Amino acid sequence: MFINLDQAGSVAGLRRLLSGAIDNDQVTGMIVLACEENGFTPGSVDTILKQSPKPVFGGIFHSIIFNRKKLDRGTIVAGIRRPVKAVAVDRISEITNLDIFLEHTFETRLLQNKTMFVIVDGLSRHISPLIDSMLNCFGIIPNYIGGGAGSLSGRKPCVISGEGLLEDAAVFALVDMESGIGVAHGWEPVAGPLKVTGAEGHKLISLNWRPAFTVYREVVEKISGNSFDHGDFFQLAKGFPFGIVKLAREMVVRDPIVVDGTSLICVGEVPLNSLVYILKGNTDSLIAGALKARQLAEKSYWQPVKGKKERPPITFFIDCVSRVLFLQSDFERELEAVYTGGPLLGALTLGEIANTGKSYLEYYNKTSVVGLLKG
Repeated sequence: MFINLDQAGSVAGLRRLLSGAIDNDQVTGMIVLACEENGFTPGSVDTILKQSPKPVFGGIFHSIIFNRKKLDRGTIVAGIRRPVKAVAVDRISEITNLDIFLEHTFETRLLQNKTMFVIVDGLSRHISPLIDSMLNCFGIIPNYIGGGAGSLSGRKPCVISGEGLLEDAAVFALVDMESGIGVAHGWEPVAGPLKVTGAEGHKLISLNWRPAFTVYREVVEKISGNSFDHGDFFQLAKGFPFGIVKLAREMVVRDPIVVDGTSLICVGEVPLNSLVYILKGNTDSLIAGALKARQLAEKSYWQPVKGKKERPPITFFIDCVSRVLFLQSDFERELEAVYTGGPLLGALTLGEIANTGKSYLEYYNKTSVVGLLKG
């Protein structure tokens, strides 16, 4: 990859970086990671994106990562030197059968030993059906890495594609690139298991046949010594996510972000009749989780390259924005934990998308995903 940064985050900077990548004969496609603070809109960037003769994909995020720095303003354009095919899916909530839509986007025989980058509108309510359709159509043949673009302040166009800046959308980019993926979070159970006895999509209605917020409140206030009556709900809840029991080695984390009566609204769906735990973490456990993700990625990466000890040139780090809100200044320690010595780029996302080539494809919250990419 050829990785370039416009730290000003200007439209002119985006145009300059894309033009440089397009003019480079070795570049076959571009990934764009941009900050929300840049203020990009369809009106300001669509013409630039649509005029690209090479595949372009990416998203607008709360913050981006360049080497060991978190940037709240700026744009990264990484030129890819391997064959790449990018496909955008606009208005995913309006597609009645995503399987039919996706099954003809990529040929199954071409997925082996490839890396699938996936950027989705993190505030779309159809992420879980999209993940299910991806698994139905593509299986776990490629390695997947990506996450939710968008703003904590509300929905707006945030998915970057050759069709422009899109809302309620996803973009897939299949790259002929070997990779190793690691997923971990560092959150530990403190209560449960609890049965989900009432749920509708993102809304968690009841646990063990009692109102979800009642159960959650009893546990969190007892453990924390704090009350939900004395502040913003998320300020306390961000330290106590749910963990859904799955077959994979890591529980899938779900962030409760809003109280709706006696129900809880989560980032991502909570399946009816599933078993969940209430989790808790601290600075050291979360940083240890990020380190574990890097170690799993290294193990996964060296296996297909048969142990040939060449340092992977690129680390692609997808980390949940709520981890940064939790870690605050200690986020620098997390970046050090995932740094391998080579170039590092990434984004702080509204949910994370990954598999390891062996585990189920999942949509995570509060989780670190490390991808080691052969440049």
